[in-house]
Amino acid sequence: MKARPGTAIARKIIRRPRSAGLPKSQLMEMYRNQVKKFHTARTPVITQRTISIGTDGNWFNAAVIERHPDWVAVANANYVWYSGNLSRENAIVSTRFTLSQQRRILSASLFLAVDNYATVIINGVPLVYDGPTNQTSNFNPGRTFNIASFLRRGRNDVVIIAFNFEGARTAASPAGVAARLDIRQSAPE
Repeated sequence: MKARPGTAIARKIIRRPRSAGLPKSQLMEMYRNQVKKFHTARTPVITQRTISIGTDGNWFNAAVIERHPDWVAVANANYVWYSGNLSRENAIVSTRFTLSQQRRILSASLFLAVDNYATVIINGVPLVYDGPTNQTSNFNPGRTFNIASFLRRGRNDVVIIAFNFEGARTAASPAGVAARLDIRQSAPE
């Protein structure tokens, strides 16, 4: 059926769940504030063909924590939480890296394991926008996302906002996040 000129075409509206009861605008404000704060120094350009960037103590605001026995082991990444207060109910950690302008991004994935749930924003675009949940599948076995379309040549910012379902992070209510980005680039053009 053709639409007549001047008539509106109905569009499907897709609503995403809220993360920890925070509206998307507030999460994006958290993202912008995080990007402003971190890495004032010039970031080195990554020119290797294959790159693996895992969460560790070099991520902004990240402190390496011990992996809970229920959490999946993540190769080339550590579990981290907010370095300013390890018992906080949420953690905002981030990294910045620069990909070579002379190479195309052939493939890229993000492996994410989080106890309990998270929002992941890459270059200002939400990739993961979890609603409050205590699903064990988020941290055992974790999830993999195709992020090739989110990355770009040049500077890239990745911000993870992780939440603990039961409030403050304690021994009885553990919380942690581990992430690994695997990127494959072309030969120089």
